[in-house]
Amino acid sequence: MTAAETSGVTPAPLQGRLIRLRAIEESDLEWINDHFWNAEITRFLVAVWPEPIEGTRAFLERMRASDESIGLLIETHAGERVGVCGLEGAQARARTAELGIWIDEAYWSRGFGSDAVRTLCGFGFHEMNLARIALHVYDFNQRGVRAYEKVGFREEGRLRRDQFVDGRHIDVIVMGLLADELVEA
Repeated sequence: MTAAETSGVTPAPLQGRLIRLRAIEESDLEWINDHFWNAEITRFLVAVWPEPIEGTRAFLERMRASDESIGLLIETHAGERVGVCGLEGAQARARTAELGIWIDEAYWSRGFGSDAVRTLCGFGFHEMNLARIALHVYDFNQRGVRAYEKVGFREEGRLRRDQFVDGRHIDVIVMGLLADELVEA
């Protein structure tokens, strides 16, 4: 339990056990651009072509201007940057959105990803009134699949041979989480 939970104080909606989510600032752009374009990270993502910081800035500006998306920096409670996550394509009528996340390689396998996903989904369900959050994950990203399953995501289907990675076609797993399925560890 966190100190806030044991004291009876409700934790902030963007704070997890290990991380907090916050707005992306101009001062974060260089770090994001430097760490995102690591080939070990982009190997798991659709975005694979490095771009200059202006491209990263333009992407974040488009997200900020959208009523359907939110992008947040993931940082430890001590303020170390860990990665970026967001909800995109939020549909008011259907109350759905799609989750995206990347974690800096130095922070893999330490629980930061699961905590960020849990925190973001909690925010989506409790503050944005979403009913369902979906995501796509490459079939060879078993670390990612386990992190999503810990939070309550379930496989809903596969897009067979949907992407080309490492010289071969791979399946993309479609996963979904309903508001009442969120595992609030």
